[in-house]
Amino acid sequence: MSQFKKAPDPVTDPNDFETGDSSLDDRLNIRASFSEALTQHGFPDTLILARERAEVVFHDRRLELLDYLKEHNPRSVRALADELGYDKGVISRDLQKLAEIEVIEYVEDGRAKAPRLKHKHVAIEPVV
Repeated sequence: MSQFKKAPDPVTDPNDFETGDSSLDDRLNIRASFSEALTQHGFPDTLILARERAEVVFHDRRLELLDYLKEHNPRSVRALADELGYDKGVISRDLQKLAEIEVIEYVEDGRAKAPRLKHKHVAIEPVV
């Protein structure tokens, strides 16, 4: 056995890569074009979500939350749950999922976290 250790593999430059997945590149280009078209037609603050992310996150209760947040500014997660008649834990988990995909954000006021819509519009990437 040799007493010399093998030199570690050289670290690659993070700017030197090939995606190798042309379908991913195509989807990113489509999403960028879609975003640009929306901006040019009066929808500059639009979040575009991948279909796969959207279909997992959006369901009736979460859509109800979003509709409510369009018209109201609850002072906290607890206040939102009370106003809608849901358990605070359920609403908190729903809001966490919506925050993960950047649909909502929290405005902190002391100890309270007030949920707010992060964007004026949310679009799901085109099917085709």
